[in-house]
Parts: sequence; C-alpha cells; structure tokens
Amino acid sequence: MTVLEPKRPTRKRHASHPAHDYARCVVTGKRPACLTVRQACQRHLDDLEEGRFTFDPQRASHPVRFISKFRHYKGQWAGRPFEVEPWQAFILASLFGWLRPDGLRRYRYAFIEVPRKNGKTLLAAGIGIYMLTADGEGGPEIHSAATKEDQAKILWRDAKTMIQKCGDAEFSGQFDIKKNPAVIELPENSGRFTPLSSDDKTGDGLNPHCVLVDELHAWRDPALWNVLNSALGARSQPLFFQITTAGYVTEGICRQQERLVRSMLNRTFENDSYFGFIAAADEGDAVDDERTWRKANPNYGVSVLVDGMRDSYNIAVTDPQLMVDFKVKKLNIWTTAAKAWLNMEEWKECFQEFDTAELEGMTCYGGLDLAQVRDLSALALLFPPQDGLEQWTALLKFWCPADNIPERSRRDRVPYQTWCERGFIEATPGNVTDYNWIQTRLIELAAQYDFQGVAYDRTFAGQIVQNLTDEGIEMVQHGQGFLGMSSPTKEFERMVAGRELNHLGNPVLQWMAENVVVAMDSHANIKPDKRKSEEKIDGISALIMALGLALVKEDDGAGLFEVW
Repeated sequence: MTVLEPKRPTRKRHASHPAHDYARCVVTGKRPACLTVRQACQRHLDDLEEGRFTFDPQRASHPVRFISKFRHYKGQWAGRPFEVEPWQAFILASLFGWLRPDGLRRYRYAFIEVPRKNGKTLLAAGIGIYMLTADGEGGPEIHSAATKEDQAKILWRDAKTMIQKCGDAEFSGQFDIKKNPAVIELPENSGRFTPLSSDDKTGDGLNPHCVLVDELHAWRDPALWNVLNSALGARSQPLFFQITTAGYVTEGICRQQERLVRSMLNRTFENDSYFGFIAAADEGDAVDDERTWRKANPNYGVSVLVDGMRDSYNIAVTDPQLMVDFKVKKLNIWTTAAKAWLNMEEWKECFQEFDTAELEGMTCYGGLDLAQVRDLSALALLFPPQDGLEQWTALLKFWCPADNIPERSRRDRVPYQTWCERGFIEATPGNVTDYNWIQTRLIELAAQYDFQGVAYDRTFAGQIVQNLTDEGIEMVQHGQGFLGMSSPTKEFERMVAGRELNHLGNPVLQWMAENVVVAMDSHANIKPDKRKSEEKIDGISALIMALGLALVKEDDGAGLFEVW
C-alpha cells in the first residue's frame, strides 16, 4: 500500500511584527520555553493562518510603546526606562492587537501565570494605566483586586509610583492621586483607578473597564471574582487581567482558571475571548537543571538573576520546606504541601544533636513500610526514653533501587541523588525493590540494637516476614485502617507538638513530614492518607507503626491488642 506523505500547509504571508517573531522563535525552539508557552505561541500563529480574527499591528504595538515610557523605581533598575521584554510584548500585542470582525478587541480575559520576580505586577500596573488613559474609553473604572486590602494596594501603589516617576511632568500632572481613600483620578475622561478587596464588602454599582486580579492563587473565596466577572457586561471591550504564581491550593478559582487555560491551549476546549500564558517547569524536568529554570522563567537573566537562582536552589536542597517553596515560587509548580498535617515549625524544633553511635544496644521498636516495585522502602527505629536517652528518638533507614535514583530525582523533582550521596538513602542493586537486600540489613540492625519487635503492613510484606521471623525478629502485623492507625497517629501528633520526639534532622523524613495529609472518619479517627498525600510519606507511616507497637509493648498490651 502506498503511504502518502501529508502536504506541507501553505503559509500565508503576514506583515512582520515582534509578536509573530517571538511566537515563531518559541515554536521552532530558538527561544527556550515550556509546553504551555509553546502552545500559546502556536495558537497565535494558527490564528494568523485561519483568519477568523484580525491582527492590527498598530493597535498591538501601541501599549508596548506606552508602557515603555515609564521607569523602574526599585533596586538596581531604579530610574531606568521600563524595557518591555519579548514575552511581555507578546502578551500586550495579543491582548490589544487581536480584533473581532466587529472591530472590538477579541480578548476579554487573560490569565498570566509565571514564577515570582518575572515582572508580572509591573506589567499589570502598566496595563491598568494604559486602560485608564489611552484606551479611548469614557469614564473608565480600573480596579486592582485581591483578597486583602494590603495585597490589592501593592499593584495600585506600583501604578501610582510609575505615574509619579515617569519623567514626564505634563503626563503625571494630569492625575489627581489620593491616598485615603486610595484612588488615581483622571479628570480629563472621568476615569478612576482604585484598589478593591474582599474586605471592602462592596460590589454593587461596579462598572469596570479593566480588572487587574493580583495573586489569584491566594483567593480561597470566589465571591469577589464572581462579582467582578458579572460586572463586566456593561463595557464593550473590557479586560479581566489575572496574574498569579503557582500555589498550595489544589482547588479553588485559580486552579479552575488554570485548568481552563491548559485545556484551551492543548485544544481540548475552545474559548476565543480568553488569552492564556503559563510559564512553568514541564513534567519530568529536572529541578536542578538551569535549562528548566530558563524555561520556567521568561525573565531569566533579566529580573530573575542566574546567581540568585543558583543560590536559592543550593539553599533549598538542604531543607524540604525550602525545596517546596523553590518549586512553587521559582518554577511555578503547584503542590499540596501547605495542606500538610504537621506543624513544620514544631517539627523543626523536634531536633536535637545526638551521636547515633550511642544508640547501639538500646531498646527500640521498628516500623517497616515496604515499597511496591520501584518506590522507597522505609524502616523506622523508635527508641523510647531509657538510660542514656532522655527523649523518644527516631532513626530512619530508607532504600531505593539504584537504577531508579537519577530518573526519580528528575521525575519527582526531589533530590534523591543528593540524599543518597549523603547517606540518607541506601541504594539497592537493580531497578526494582530488592527485598533480600533489605532483609539482610534488618538482620544486621537487629544485631546492633535491642529490637522489641517490628510492626509491618502486610500488603507488600510476603516472604520477608517469615524469613525475619525465622531469624528471631518478632514481626507484628499492624492494621492500616482507622482502628489500627488512629491511636498512634494522634499520639505522634501530640509528641511532635510537645517536642517529645527527636527525629535527628533526617532530611528525607522531614520532606515526608511536609507531605502528610490525614484522613478522618465519622468518629474523628485519623490516619495518614497516601492517596491524598501527593508526595511520599513512607517514613512517617513506618514511624507511626513503630509508635503503635511501642504503645502496645510499653503498656504491656493491656486493652490495646484490639487495634491490630
């Protein structure tokens, strides 16, 4: 059968414009960009070919020239002209250059999600000033909106200061700026630019021409968003401009908008009035790779300094909480870590310097959480207070198949390789969990410490339990339901809050402590929930099982065996 090669589509000739040039450079790979930015650029180029909408080069360039006359007023750039970067010019040209058949602007909504320090707030402030002064609208209402008044005023103050320091006295002299209440007025067209927050409890009578939503990821309650959105209908070509970084909330108005934009960019959903630009690390990108940093940060090397990124990463790799923040704020990766069960300030205070060599020969209780095929396996050894030991002390052992560590570091964006090199994770031979290796290590540890038993989850235990039992190690099956896990889980939480536990500063365990989300039943019983905890929590699960065994043994089992 003859296979016909698809014909190369005929490209229409279009007048050159910086927005088109930027889009082509991104799509062809000449300019590094993540998948969603490439999709946004491909959408732009496809729209040029299809011709359903008109791109007006003059209207596209006008806001770029307008915003370029303002000056920076912070840090090393203070006093220098605001140089609109190519990605920012692409956004401006798209929002103001694309027109519907009736001549009005195509885009009414914009969702811009980029990491911190990429200049999104100043861009939004510049758009607000443009919409107030240069869009030809009568009585334009511009609102910088946020959940809290202080946050809403940040963008408003940026706009105010940009006007005052623009270097054009004739231009800045047109405005009447008041601080209380905060408002920028333009008498010439009866325009007003005001901050607006949920605290204001106002919404009736709004007639916005432009809404600038700041840090949408922090919006827990969609009430203000809904009020502002419903108020747009009275204007012929309003703009609802949303800026944000990633955050810690998996549900809410921001995630709804982000998912809408992602589905729109990958062409599973069409919305001709919605513009989207999301710059972030792609799935599978290595968190320590400078190429990832460049893709995720469109202002990399400009306002996002290379040395600063390196310093931030080098610090973050030593602390799981800092690594979470690095991923969210520097690479725009969403996470649920902020929903973690444990108070991490209390957790960090549960660390005392201690020479682990002094633990040899001491009494301890074990908790074993064995991996599936390629996951981490964890053994927690929990030492109760005894002669030479003043508080409960946790010694953790982790194992991971050696062949999977580089891939896992990239895929999970977690520094497994670094932890392995520092001895916090032990690499086992091959690419699957080596139960024989773990069994040998447990036998060695049982000879080193005074094991009072090892609690285990029967799900993946299998033959290793019988083999360890034959070696004289007492293996105790630990229930994983609410009945078996609730009591030790609550006691573990109490011990952390009371600083009665020393976790010895193990960074892998601390990362897992950050990740734990608990489930609760109708009787207020709780247990760690691996399904809701998006990252690994094996070490915490093992430690809670060890504590459960200790509760039984230390109380001589009176009235407690029913939990097993």
